[in-house]
Amino acid sequence: MPPDKHTTGIADQSTLGQMRFFWKMLDGPKSKHSVAKYFILITLVIGANAVTQVRLNNWQGSIYDAIGQRDISVFMHEISVFLAIVSVLLCLGVLQTWLHERLKVRLRQAATFDLLDEWLKPARAFLLPLTGEISINPDQRIQEDTRRLSELSVDLAVGLVQSTLMLLAFVGVLWQLSAQVAFIIQGKQVSIPGYMVWAAIGYALLGSFITWLVGKPLINAHTQLRAAEAAFRFDLVRLNESAENIALCRGEKTERENLNGPVDAVLTIMRRIANRLATLTWVTGGYGWLAILAPLLLAAPGYFGGTLSLGGLMMVVGAFYQVQTALRWYVDRFPALAEWRAMLTRVIDYGSALERVQYLDGVAGHIEYKPSPSDELIMENLCVLAPNGRVSLGERFVTIAPGERVLIVAPPKSGKTTFIKALASLWVWGSGTIRVPDGKRIMFVPHSPYHPAGTLKAALSYPDQAGRYTDAESLRVLERVQLGRLVPELGVKKRWDKELTLDDQWRLVLGRVLLHSPDWVIYDESIAELDEENRKIALSIFSSELAKTAVVSVGRQEPGHGFYQRTLSLQTRLPGLKLPLHFVSGGPAHDTERVAHGKVVEMSRY
Repeated sequence: MPPDKHTTGIADQSTLGQMRFFWKMLDGPKSKHSVAKYFILITLVIGANAVTQVRLNNWQGSIYDAIGQRDISVFMHEISVFLAIVSVLLCLGVLQTWLHERLKVRLRQAATFDLLDEWLKPARAFLLPLTGEISINPDQRIQEDTRRLSELSVDLAVGLVQSTLMLLAFVGVLWQLSAQVAFIIQGKQVSIPGYMVWAAIGYALLGSFITWLVGKPLINAHTQLRAAEAAFRFDLVRLNESAENIALCRGEKTERENLNGPVDAVLTIMRRIANRLATLTWVTGGYGWLAILAPLLLAAPGYFGGTLSLGGLMMVVGAFYQVQTALRWYVDRFPALAEWRAMLTRVIDYGSALERVQYLDGVAGHIEYKPSPSDELIMENLCVLAPNGRVSLGERFVTIAPGERVLIVAPPKSGKTTFIKALASLWVWGSGTIRVPDGKRIMFVPHSPYHPAGTLKAALSYPDQAGRYTDAESLRVLERVQLGRLVPELGVKKRWDKELTLDDQWRLVLGRVLLHSPDWVIYDESIAELDEENRKIALSIFSSELAKTAVVSVGRQEPGHGFYQRTLSLQTRLPGLKLPLHFVSGGPAHDTERVAHGKVVEMSRY
């Protein structure tokens, strides 16, 4: 199975290469078509606006000539022409604004959905932290960075198109008017072809060069600011999530002092940006004020020499203003360009990492995942490379039959959680083969209970949609795991991981297992680790409703009551796997096989 889209990542780190990668990222042909449609429409509106602006500039010459000639009838006629021109410009402006904002929405929708789709592909969110710093703060990259990149991309692209079309519309006008600007040299009139055009180009190029020279450091500064802001927000979220533990430990003062570092990092970069922007304002501000005087000075010889009328002078000034405004687009937008470049780099780097994460390269071999020739779970010469050592079973060849109850005894710090991840095909580094029953549903129960945000029924049905099960089925399960008091809240949305005690959360997980009735359940802990009441409920359910369900627990102790029929042991030997891993541009074939195998056996993370 070849990798989808462009999983080899982005090799060209230039701005153009990143822009091509960003276009490829957009979520599907339909989204690209929608973005392209809005961009074409707004380009047509901008073109119509440019043509009307040329007509307005011509009107400006006519009205000033009428004023100079004191011709009231022509003056009143030009007033009516002005009202017509302005009405058209007003309608075009409203339409351009609407298309502009809709284009932002479409672009953000396409980019955000693509990142969400890539991030939440099987095991991607779990594996991404192994790649290093690129995995930090996915919330900011997907939400804030994508929002800002979409807004800046539309603003800058539309501004560039508008400036280009205005330049094309007015450069011809200014070239023709330049012929009327004549110099008197030794009693002879001398005109320079395109004199005002060359003057506008030179003025804009000079301002652009000085602006680039002064503003270039803003690109790195904005990139550093985004990273510092992300680190600061992460610390705030962590504190909010741990508020109860911090209060119990009386740790508020220490936590407050610990926040000084992240805040100072943000403020230091902000000060650097403020100083650079102030310096840049000297350039852009001075450039803007001189732009008012420059065309008058440049065209003055023609007016005072008599070759240029007052209306002609105003047309020259207006056309010069439009041309140099179009040319100074780069000057005015350099701070936004610097931020856009920083946002583009962050989003592209993250999108590229998401698509390459399936090709994480280990320091040794990889575990093979194959369908079982029978209904048994088979482990052949299995050795898992964990961070704390090489984890393996005491037996080289292990088979676990359907309905069998097996405890794998794991001493503290033996890598049992990593071993569970290997069984779930989330952790592939090691050697040997794991053969899983074909077409059977396997549920994995992690060491800590997880409940998604939403209704109680959604938490009970997870990872399936709540609508897959009837209310009657859900209510029956809640009663069975002694959570009957929650029946009235079945459709209520809450943070159930915060509302319920740990014991009740484990009962909800047990209810989830009962509701799904899987063929296999693999626990990242022995049932003996549950409190006495929950253990009794679990043993009762696995002895009756789920009597045919195979149970494999990786834990520390036997619960008694003869629940487990067989006991295996985990062994750990040094050295282990060095983290973080690093991804490469290609990937071994077995990675693709593992993804394909995930479609055969349904593995749910609980």
